[in-house]
Amino acid sequence: MQDGKSTPPLTPDHALDWPGRTANADAVLAAVERRVQRRRQLRRRAVVATASLALVVLASVSWTRLLHSPPAAVAALATTATLTQPARQLLSDGSQIELNGDAQVRVEFSPAIRRVTIVRGEAHFEVAHDTTRPFVVIAGAVSVRAVGTAFAVRLAPGDVNVLVTDGRVSVDRATVDPIAAPVQPLAFVAKGARVAVAPADLAPHAPAPAVVAVSAPELAEQLAWRVPRLEFNDTPLREAVELFNRHGNVRLTLAAPALGDLRVSGVVRADNAPALLQLLRADYGVEAQRLGESEFVLNRSR
Repeated sequence: MQDGKSTPPLTPDHALDWPGRTANADAVLAAVERRVQRRRQLRRRAVVATASLALVVLASVSWTRLLHSPPAAVAALATTATLTQPARQLLSDGSQIELNGDAQVRVEFSPAIRRVTIVRGEAHFEVAHDTTRPFVVIAGAVSVRAVGTAFAVRLAPGDVNVLVTDGRVSVDRATVDPIAAPVQPLAFVAKGARVAVAPADLAPHAPAPAVVAVSAPELAEQLAWRVPRLEFNDTPLREAVELFNRHGNVRLTLAAPALGDLRVSGVVRADNAPALLQLLRADYGVEAQRLGESEFVLNRSR
């Protein structure tokens, strides 16, 4: 205490007090401002880095989910155009077999005979001509013999059906020695006819099974399984047209390239152009203009 007055106690210097006492306030304030700006920049960079990392992780998760998705889910992302047709077998002699569904045959060729046994189901045969080596199809207890012809044989639970689409075949009982031609077969079946042989028809002295003529519509119906079917599922029209032109019985063209981007869905037989044209007109507003006997141009309806 001096002169009767008290002196306030001294306190330690505070970090924010020293600039004023040292007359360096302006310089220090500038330094503080730079430090604040620096921290703001660091925070912004951290936010950007975090967002980028989140995007990378999200993309990785999405791609991982796609890679591990079931095949059906991945397939749903793509368009499809499917051709369904019977399985075909080309034999060593040039003959061809078409199998209906899960039909199964066994082929046994030798220098003397061409023999095919139907294990189950139905098959259509186009036989290469060879008079020196007959072509014999065995279906249960029935034998079908041909030289150069086309026919279908169906092994059913109650009978054996034979339908001839070209040439002529003889139908008889299956024998141990199929090489020798029967003197009097059960039936001769020519193009456009069919016969059904039941077990009772194979008994001794049984009347011959009836050979029945088949109309063109009935023939087409019974052999419809041979016709390829085209299935479109959100398929660009240009791809649908290309597939139909390859397997159908008419030729289609597009009036404008942009029309090919139109996506179509449906199932049609490759030999049924009217059904396809009806589908395009009714569901997609696409009309067909005939250019020739078997050529059409597709365009938008007006």
